[in-house]
Amino acid sequence: MRSSKTILFPLFILIFIIQSCDSSILSSSKDDLSKSDSLFLGFHLGMAQKDFFDRCTELNKQQKITQGPGGSTNVEYRIVDEYDSEISMRFFPTFIEEKIFEMPVTYSYIAWAPWNRQYWAENLLPKVLEKYKETYGDDFKLINHPTQGKVYYKIDGKRRINIFIKDEQHVQAVFSDLKVEKRLKEEFEKSQSQEQAPTN
Repeated sequence: MRSSKTILFPLFILIFIIQSCDSSILSSSKDDLSKSDSLFLGFHLGMAQKDFFDRCTELNKQQKITQGPGGSTNVEYRIVDEYDSEISMRFFPTFIEEKIFEMPVTYSYIAWAPWNRQYWAENLLPKVLEKYKETYGDDFKLINHPTQGKVYYKIDGKRRINIFIKDEQHVQAVFSDLKVEKRLKEEFEKSQSQEQAPTN
């Protein structure tokens, strides 16, 4: 399990870049921030850690998910009929105060190989993006991130979705809770100001 400190630096770089494109992100009303917390397969932002594992147990009994590579911190869902070839969807959340704060998800073709260019992430990204538009709405925006390249993002209330190419094999999607993110940002800035304050 990752602590909040280990995710703060890269997280806030992306926050600041996206904020420059949409200044209303962290000033949304409380009503807006309470909406759109759903993810997929019955998971949602703010879901208790115990409920997450209970839901995984239920889905495993239904033979919908399995434990992916990496042990207990990787869940795999095989998508058979939605794409042009079978897809591996792997995910595991980041918990803050034992609730889902962030849900990183990776997608890759089962048939991927370095010599199978048709199954590279560059070809999978537009297909994943289209599925996300069908599920979460088509108003995704595009920014150019200095290290991640093209990042498609969408904000609904407290939920932000980022989609980008992780490497040659994987497309990465990240669901984040902006309400918690705002609090982490404030705590981070407060700790920074305290560290920089002059001492007698």
